[in-house]
Amino acid sequence: NIPEFPGLDSFPGRVLHSHDFRNSREFNGSRVLVIGNSYSGEDMVLQVMKFGAKSGTISYRTQSTGFDWPEGITEKPLVTKFDGNMAHFVDGSVGEFDAVILSTGYFVHIPFMEWEYRLQCPTILNVPDLYRGVVWTPMSKGKKSAHNRLFYMGMQDQWYTFTLFNLQALWIARAIKGLQEIPPEAECHAEITQWTDRNQDAGCPYKAIQCQTDYVLKLAADTGCEGHFDMRECFYEWKKSKKDIVAYRDKAYRSPTTGTLAPIHQTPWFKLMDDSIDAYINAA
Repeated sequence: NIPEFPGLDSFPGRVLHSHDFRNSREFNGSRVLVIGNSYSGEDMVLQVMKFGAKSGTISYRTQSTGFDWPEGITEKPLVTKFDGNMAHFVDGSVGEFDAVILSTGYFVHIPFMEWEYRLQCPTILNVPDLYRGVVWTPMSKGKKSAHNRLFYMGMQDQWYTFTLFNLQALWIARAIKGLQEIPPEAECHAEITQWTDRNQDAGCPYKAIQCQTDYVLKLAADTGCEGHFDMRECFYEWKKSKKDIVAYRDKAYRSPTTGTLAPIHQTPWFKLMDDSIDAYINAA
């Protein structure tokens, strides 16, 4: 998703989407503006500061994160325009920048799929046209039924990740083998509407967590898969800890399955300058 801002096409510095972000050290000494305060926006503004950026500014569209940001990082409302390397913000303030990172999300993009069978929506909690979030059962105008022979996986905005993916994969495998009942189209559409109606609560993280927990537990019940899938309390604890956007990365969380508390890393995240997986694991 590449938004348009007046003057951005003539910005003299570097402009990139988060999709193309590779190395924080490339921004050493730079004044960096990150547009979008989603997870990737938070990560990138912290990463560039950690690895030597002169300053970091994160611009939000609807509301401030409310986090306790470290020195050198500021929050601003949405950009209205660019004039050279100057960015103008909704509140009337102006800032000078060397680089702009667009952390503005993604659209579902499946160009190889015929339009009539293509899921088209932004990244949202409960997507349209998919019964149980996986079976193509279109309600959108112009889309065609695939008669329960087309499945999508992992299309949702996610709190749960691998747990959700695994359960969706199991559900789909059972459906392909004829072990998972798929109700008549009218019932599928009614359920899709029930889930998409809950998207109005997605702005509240605690309600969003509850909603996706309900979905994951529904998949587990459908498939008869046994295990501890309700991770609400862990997510709630994590969300509360995140007020301190740097220190929360140094906290440990307990596995709800084994009860084991993860070890605290010996080096605070903001001071751990080798970002490789090997360095992180071997220094733990």
